[in-house]
Amino acid sequence: MTSASRAGWAAVLATAIASAAFLATGIFVVRGLTDLKNASDVINVTGSARRSITSDLAVWTFTVRSESEDSLQAAYAQFRAAQPALDRFVRGQNFGAEELRREPVSAAPETYTVIETIGGENEEVERTRYVVSQAYRAQSGDIAKIQTAVGAATASFVDASTGGVTVESGAISYLYTKLADVRLALLKDASQDAQRRAQAIAESAGNEVGAVKNARMGVFQITPRFETSVEDSGSYDTRSLEKDVTAVVEIDFVVR
Repeated sequence: MTSASRAGWAAVLATAIASAAFLATGIFVVRGLTDLKNASDVINVTGSARRSITSDLAVWTFTVRSESEDSLQAAYAQFRAAQPALDRFVRGQNFGAEELRREPVSAAPETYTVIETIGGENEEVERTRYVVSQAYRAQSGDIAKIQTAVGAATASFVDASTGGVTVESGAISYLYTKLADVRLALLKDASQDAQRRAQAIAESAGNEVGAVKNARMGVFQITPRFETSVEDSGSYDTRSLEKDVTAVVEIDFVVR
């Protein structure tokens, strides 16, 4: 074979290889476009689930506070004088050792400002008062016990609130201790609700729902029973004994 013939065959071979490479690239591009098109065939739905719960733990706090303009000793003497009335109240509620906690007594000076007229002008004047305080925390799974204690507190606190002493009572907080289990069950129910909705939409167009492509969990809303207000960051109601827990999920399903 002459040099010219060998050069001709080399050119033909190079052309064939280039053509094959082009065809292979073409097939890859077509397949890639087909996969991309299939990947975009998804349906986005939101599913939700709600469950009613009854709080199983009540928490109540109150704080005893004594103030004196003279000294810490005077404030503490007033604080001690109020203790008998408070002790009678606590004993009357039959709290167990695990149900009532007394925080350590706090004693410290406290600065505050007042407006006084000095030389015909109103000026802010800084003063010091002396404060002794102690916080009580009562909690029980016996909801009625806490409610009864709060109802009985008024008269006892009035008796204790003498000589510069005040007793500040907080509202009852109603909690649910098995919330983690409820959340898991609600996520399952909300996901199933999303799948049912996706299937109904897909069937109306003659399609079927396939695998989950993406899933996003929304925030939980714990609201008073039958209340519909929600918050973007989620809510956790502690004011109501009876509550509703709502879960929301957003899911992308592949459509076949």
